[in-house]
Amino acid sequence: MEINPVREYGVHNVGVTLPYRLGNVANAKQVPIPEGMPIRKRVSKEFGIDIMDTDSRFTIGEVATIEETLKEIKRRKKKHLIGIKQIVKNKGARVRLEEARHISAGGAYVPEKKRVYIFDNVPEKEIPQVLTHEIGHAVNYFNVEFSKFMEFIKDSGYNMKEFRKYFAPGNELHQFAAKMIDVPKDDWDKLIDRFSLNSLVENRDVFGEILLEPKRKPRYPWEQNPLERFAWAYEWFVNKSKTFKKLAQEAARRGDDTWLADYEFIEDEVFGN
Repeated sequence: MEINPVREYGVHNVGVTLPYRLGNVANAKQVPIPEGMPIRKRVSKEFGIDIMDTDSRFTIGEVATIEETLKEIKRRKKKHLIGIKQIVKNKGARVRLEEARHISAGGAYVPEKKRVYIFDNVPEKEIPQVLTHEIGHAVNYFNVEFSKFMEFIKDSGYNMKEFRKYFAPGNELHQFAAKMIDVPKDDWDKLIDRFSLNSLVENRDVFGEILLEPKRKPRYPWEQNPLERFAWAYEWFVNKSKTFKKLAQEAARRGDDTWLADYEFIEDEVFGN
């Protein structure tokens, strides 16, 4: 399973080649067979997901870890894997940040391709954490209603601010100006159509006229934007639910109920019946 290089995403286009090139057998160039091929075939058959190599290759242990992680997700919620078709190992430096929309230290998710990248610097023991995080992005795109996700954002501590134009009398050059005003939580529903998942990556609506701001300056990677926060909450709920709940309850006692809101949203809306 080899991936041929193309320009897109600064990495490689996913294309499977045979162990041997067709044609003159005497001159055929042998291509190394990927490690863990029986496991890869099993994953492809059971989950409809291809585990693929590029300039970095998965070891058999890493392939087995991926399979176990997918089994855990499927056991909890079968349909959470519909947004994943390929899991690709690649050198992190080769994924261009401006093109891989959801990127973290260990991986990236490209929703248009239903593709997860796991970078070559991720130790085998950390693959479940990285892969679950990227699956969280896929769940956001393919399993959560957009209106529900906006509720998640509202309860996660974000404020919505809108640029409002107003008439500025006495100004001969610029008679109209703009100022930022807070949008009341009750009015969020009226503005949902102005947002998309892609615009929310940049904490704004598609026109750049409405901004989402956290209550405090981001201190953690998952506070970059609402999609990262969702993927973080999904990852923690799957991998360390008890710790997540305990920390959320402690934060709520200190006056910050946003973590508990995140926990309850994942529990009820994402994993609930």
